[in-house]
Amino acid sequence: MVKLSLKEFIRNGRFGAISINSTKEELINMLGEDYDFADCGDIHIIKYGWYEFYYRKETEKIMGIQNDHLPADCVNHHEMINLENNYCTLDKWFLKENNNITFGGIIKLLKEENIPYEIVPINQTLNQNIIKCINSNVTFDFVNEYTMIKSDSKGQIKQEINITETNEENYILNGIRLFEY
Repeated sequence: MVKLSLKEFIRNGRFGAISINSTKEELINMLGEDYDFADCGDIHIIKYGWYEFYYRKETEKIMGIQNDHLPADCVNHHEMINLENNYCTLDKWFLKENNNITFGGIIKLLKEENIPYEIVPINQTLNQNIIKCINSNVTFDFVNEYTMIKSDSKGQIKQEINITETNEENYILNGIRLFEY
């Protein structure tokens, strides 16, 4: 069984033995044949849980790795952040079930781990930024509008609270991504 590490992915851009330009065949050999598939024309996506691997149909080489389902805004949040099958298990580091992490929280983690990063503007008009790890090119993106779920002991939704953050420090992690540039 392969042990994957989110921390190592963020640090070096490798998801176990898989990185940008690995092949579809290498991915399936490492993570198994039990996956979901999306055909987007020239681009195909293999999904293990919510961890998505993009590859070009023509070359079958990985061009992107992401999970963009990270907000704790549903009763099945554990399905969004966990990855475990007969072939692999993921140490998800700071991702915790039913907990959001903020823009400020990501900066704190990166500083604690001495992972160099920069804050990169993605939308000047809306004052939105991403955090980009300098050595790996892994990026973190955030949302300022999200839903907080309160559930009962049986996992049934009791209350949904819509939240809009105005302070970027409190924006919620939406996705962790690595795409070739």
